[in-house]
Amino acid sequence: MSNTLSLDFVLSFCQEKIPSQGEDSYCYSFCDAAGMLGTFDGCGGSGAKKHAFYSGHTEAYIASRLCAGSFFDEFRKEYPSEHTVAWLVKEVFEPRTVQRLRNFAPPADISGFRIKGPSVRTLPSTAAVALMRYEADGSVLVTAIWAGDSRVYIMDSLGLSQMTTDHTTVTDPMETLYEDGILENVFCTDKPVKLWCKTVRMTEPFVVFSATDGCFGYLSTPMEFEGVLLTALQKSECVDAWEKQLRDFLGSIAGDDYTLCLAAYGYGDYENLQQSFAVRYNYLAKNFLLPLSNLPMEDRESRQNLWKPYRVNYMRYIEG
Repeated sequence: MSNTLSLDFVLSFCQEKIPSQGEDSYCYSFCDAAGMLGTFDGCGGSGAKKHAFYSGHTEAYIASRLCAGSFFDEFRKEYPSEHTVAWLVKEVFEPRTVQRLRNFAPPADISGFRIKGPSVRTLPSTAAVALMRYEADGSVLVTAIWAGDSRVYIMDSLGLSQMTTDHTTVTDPMETLYEDGILENVFCTDKPVKLWCKTVRMTEPFVVFSATDGCFGYLSTPMEFEGVLLTALQKSECVDAWEKQLRDFLGSIAGDDYTLCLAAYGYGDYENLQQSFAVRYNYLAKNFLLPLSNLPMEDRESRQNLWKPYRVNYMRYIEG
């Protein structure tokens, strides 16, 4: 089958804030009929307990890797698949990932000491996965599958749009940058998890990616995240250079691990991708990035006023 929107390339990085102690992970896999990519953030607060059983690593460190391995393995087993995405989520990705975590649950602490508290979880991790399925008409069905506050995004000629909603007590993308919500609904072994799904059909070239909160959580507005992506794109001459630009800039601002896994569809090559976003970059720079650069950091009200028109397109998959 010839697909109008074929896969162009994959870009990914997983950067640790503390060497050898990073609690993020990621995976991706592609076949003729479909593709999958995802990022996973071990919840360091609720999963901070360390075990000699894990060579001194935290439960969060292990959990993100177990989740990534589970999604990777199950995708490889199930595709090509005639099952619906809803069936795969309910019968495959959700229960088998939980079972993998249970199989690796740490042994009882022989010292008798155990961290206690309502927020403590065993092997906790977020998951944000994008599943791409080729259709006979040349379109691509993109399904975001998630639990927690890692996110799936789509970026096309209209700009950046968030597909997922954070499973926290603060859900507005602007407010999450200023208020710490309580993280809810994550993979772990001692509390039920529910994977959420959202599917959109893409008929024009697009970029889809998953990111942990270290990528977007240290900026003052959501539009600046698109600014980071497009500025790095316009300054780079190839995919590797784009990756380096993104990695270096996010590293300069992030106070946490930061992980991103991205796939581009339908552009043909990097130069076409770059040119496709040139108009959008100029619009974003003029209407949002330049005004933001002139605001003092404490001026949250002006940032909110810029966010209002930007959020219409940014939230199109969430608010319809």
